[in-house]
Amino acid sequence: MRAGKTVLLMFMLPAFLVLVLSLLIGLFSLNSLKSQYVESSDVQEEDLQTLHHESIFKRDISELHGRVVAVLDGARKHQFTDIQLYREHSQLVNDLAVIEQLVDSLAGSNLLREVNHNSVQGLQQSFSAYRRLVIMATEIAAIDPDTADTFFAQAQDSFNEFSVFTGRISMLLTERTMLREKQARSRHEGAFVQIFIFSLLGAILVLLMVFAIAYRISSHVRDIADALSKLSYETETELRLPAIEHLKNTSRGEFGRIASALLGFRDNMVRRIQAEQENHRLIFYDALTGLPNRRLLQEQLQYSAGASSRVSNYHALLWLDIDRFKTINDIRGHQAGDQLLVSFADTIRLLLKEGDMLARVGGDEFAILLELPQGLKSDAALEAERVALDICSRVAKVYEVEGHSHYLTVSIGIELFSDKTLSSEDLLNQAEVAKYQAKDAGRNRVCFYDPSIQVEINRRAELENELRSAIERRELRLFYQLQYDQSARPVGAEALLRWQHTKRGLVSPADFIPLAEETGLIVPMGEWVLVTACELLAQWQQDELTRDLRLAVNVSAKQFLQPAFVDMVLQILHQTGARADRLKLELTESAVLEDIEQAIQKMKLLRDQGVSFSMDDFGTGYSSLQYLKRLPLDQIKIDQSFVRDIVEDPDDAVIIQTIITMGKALSIEVIAEGVETAEQRDLLLSYGCLHYQGYLFARPLPITECMALLKTE
Repeated sequence: MRAGKTVLLMFMLPAFLVLVLSLLIGLFSLNSLKSQYVESSDVQEEDLQTLHHESIFKRDISELHGRVVAVLDGARKHQFTDIQLYREHSQLVNDLAVIEQLVDSLAGSNLLREVNHNSVQGLQQSFSAYRRLVIMATEIAAIDPDTADTFFAQAQDSFNEFSVFTGRISMLLTERTMLREKQARSRHEGAFVQIFIFSLLGAILVLLMVFAIAYRISSHVRDIADALSKLSYETETELRLPAIEHLKNTSRGEFGRIASALLGFRDNMVRRIQAEQENHRLIFYDALTGLPNRRLLQEQLQYSAGASSRVSNYHALLWLDIDRFKTINDIRGHQAGDQLLVSFADTIRLLLKEGDMLARVGGDEFAILLELPQGLKSDAALEAERVALDICSRVAKVYEVEGHSHYLTVSIGIELFSDKTLSSEDLLNQAEVAKYQAKDAGRNRVCFYDPSIQVEINRRAELENELRSAIERRELRLFYQLQYDQSARPVGAEALLRWQHTKRGLVSPADFIPLAEETGLIVPMGEWVLVTACELLAQWQQDELTRDLRLAVNVSAKQFLQPAFVDMVLQILHQTGARADRLKLELTESAVLEDIEQAIQKMKLLRDQGVSFSMDDFGTGYSSLQYLKRLPLDQIKIDQSFVRDIVEDPDDAVIIQTIITMGKALSIEVIAEGVETAEQRDLLLSYGCLHYQGYLFARPLPITECMALLKTE
């Protein structure tokens, strides 16, 4: 009976295979024709869309160019007020941004990538130059129409350049579209030939399968023998026995039982290997990035030191620390921080050659072990520095995490070694010290280990410990620098933090404020400053001499980003009884730019209660009208670096005039800090700045001396 079934199967199986193969070939043919048709349609639609975008670009840029001519002509003839020119400038900036997106969209289209790439780059470069010059021309039109005309003349050259490029691109796009149509027709014709070939191959395949049936039994034996061989020598967890799995699923007799026994043995062996590998991974690898951890790195360091001493070459240990990672982690959360670490590790992996070891040794810290073939220490040091600088430049880029963009840089410390003189722990410590030196040098730097840096590290650690108890020991002091108007009348004061150390004396803010920022101590210190300042404000309210003065308090970025910042300020005002309309909070640009929407919301909540805001050090950072016009500011403070050289440096004078003009246009008060001479004050007054702060009027003083100065005014 079993033999009869086998013979029947041998006759029926080929017929069944022919039927199935015919259906598959027909289905494949229809799907192939359909996919080619859809692909051709999509390509044609995309090409037409690209041509449409190119036409829109020509239309929009021509219309905008005409508007620019009209604005500059009106500015030259004094037909516009400063506010009108600012609005026209703002609208042109927005329109140029929209057109720039259109240019980028054109440059990224598939059709343009296939045509003349130099024309595409030329279009982008000439438009970028045109956009920059137009913005500069319209922005300065209110102050200096002649300079604006000079910028516009250069912009006209760029306009002519990209007009030539757009014409060339239009011709190339049309030719390429026609060529694609011909190619699509040729593909359709070739499809019919392919169908015939596949049908012929299918017939041959059926014939071969008929012969294969005769060898079915022998193939099972061969599969079992191969499986036994793999089980004897294989040590990987990904041990696949597809032939045996198939045999188990298709055979019910002895072959099926043998296949089940082999697969059971395989599963037991795989579980044992996986347990061993998991144990090894937990001990020697980082769970988040999958990189070697500090323990495995230490073992490799010991081995590398021994190898270097035997062959007289060098190894380099690079310690990498992501700059400002803690700020990102605090703002976006640990999950976003983990994603950034994984992206960062993936980027570094691609930069290393085979044989180099990348390890994660801490939260946002990584280490790289390089083998250097150079025999001379100077040559090895140059090669290690070259690799580190290359990593710095390649890593410095924008990383996208959860819809937010973060620009990351890295500081790198290097320890060079060639023997077993130092232990692996010593090598790691010295590389870390070199990293601290790189961060102190301004971040995004590369530094070799210097023993003198260890002394500085110890000094900073001691200073940090003393700073932590400075509040409890009542060593913090507030000095006050008065602010004056154009009539030399005091209008307010700025509270400045000082540290009166019991042994070191008066510690410079330049020494302890950055340390407080890095350690997070700036948050409790900032709260103490705010409480002390508000207590003084409450006292001033009872004195006719000081009741109208406003007191400015500096707020650090880390303090402002605290979720409970608004509640803290309102609670302090309530507890001290200070008037909110006499309190002015000074923010830096970095504080508001970390999260502009959250910053605006916090500022509005406090401003509704009467608190005013000043933008400190204005002009030294981003200082863009795009965000300045959205912030609920009452005052902007011109940085002393511009005021210092206002008399000798015409560029600083132009910058200050521009800031004052911006303030007037946005109805924001302007105050200049660092005013030290009457000549500086007179120039500022002639430009329209009516409030001043600096040594010309008063130095930062303790409260008793400050009050004595007020009584003499």
